Amino acid sequence: MLIFLTGMMGSGKSTIGKLLAEELQLPFFDTDEIMSSIEGMEIKDIFSSKGEAYFRQAEHTLVATWKISSAVVATGGGLPCFSDNMKLLNDKGKTVYLKASTNEITERIWQDQNRPLVKDKTIHQVKKTISELMKIRKQYYEQSVIKIKATGTQEEIVKKIIVKLYS
Repeated sequence: MLIFLTGMMGSGKSTIGKLLAEELQLPFFDTDEIMSSIEGMEIKDIFSSKGEAYFRQAEHTLVATWKISSAVVATGGGLPCFSDNMKLLNDKGKTVYLKASTNEITERIWQDQNRPLVKDKTIHQVKKTISELMKIRKQYYEQSVIKIKATGTQEEIVKKIIVKLYS
């Protein structure tokens, strides 16, 4: 079984993905970690040195050439929103949208200075940015086959996903 987790940054894709992979006894991958490994630099550095267009094309190539058939994969927050990637994800595996509110996401990420979207911003600025991004990205995330509210404990979220996967 190949499962792709989609959703905004801070929705829990990596955290929940690792737990879900462990529960299902599958390997776990994070597309941002793969991209960083391939490029030999952090995502923010890829963006600043090579540009977003380069990064989005590289993400598309990663998804288009994906060969692993059994895994849980946390996608980067923007990955489903470019180059018809959402269709590719749905064709290759089961997609799960981890839905979290703007308030929840803001609360989770606003102090993480490693995130370029957050760096040197107030909580109100971060919330506004998240809200604007969500308006753009939601239409792509909603194309996921399974939609899960990312609320409750991590274990509860994993259980909700497993129930939906097998129902």
